[in-house]
Amino acid sequence: MEKEIIAAIILIVIGVLFFFNNKNMGKGASKFYKKLYTKRNLTIMFKVAGIILILGGLILIFVK
Repeated sequence: MEKEIIAAIILIVIGVLFFFNNKNMGKGASKFYKKLYTKRNLTIMFKVAGIILILGGLILIFVK
């Protein structure tokens, strides 16, 4: 049970970082993936990734 809680907390922290830091991540990553992705698409992708990680962490906390 303790391992799941630790994993859930880590997922939530990473998810929050992705969700709230999406503009900075989008700017840095867009330079590298300039031909494939746009800044707008990357910020949306990081928000979605953040939400998925937050939900995964919450599911891990409440399932067991």
